[in-house]
Amino acid sequence: MTRRLALGLALVVSLDTAGQLLWKEAVNRLPEGSDGWQLLQAALTQPWFALVGAIFLLQLINWLQVLQGADLSFALPITSLSYVTVAFCSHQLYAEPIGLYKSLGIVFVLIGVGLIGSGTPQSALQQKSTA
Repeated sequence: MTRRLALGLALVVSLDTAGQLLWKEAVNRLPEGSDGWQLLQAALTQPWFALVGAIFLLQLINWLQVLQGADLSFALPITSLSYVTVAFCSHQLYAEPIGLYKSLGIVFVLIGVGLIGSGTPQSALQQKSTA
């Protein structure tokens, strides 16, 4: 894996984590008891949602770069590391519990990402076409 690809994948996980946490923060600031239309109006006037949109736009641009250097079947599973980072950050920021089953799930995600990450980022066919 090239340094550029590794940085791109790390940025994908970081941006996804930041986006999910900011999204939660934005939702927490919406008025309670509102119906769908009122929630949409509140969201459209809330700066937190604009920030969430900007984060996800940056993530899209970065993801396009990542996919130029890696197979989707390699890159996409690595993004599941954001499940791990979001779980730990949510525990720290929102006191969300991490019980036995969630802990086991995190371990399985880490094992899966480790297995996939030990493979090659590009298929042999794609490597020949870019050479």
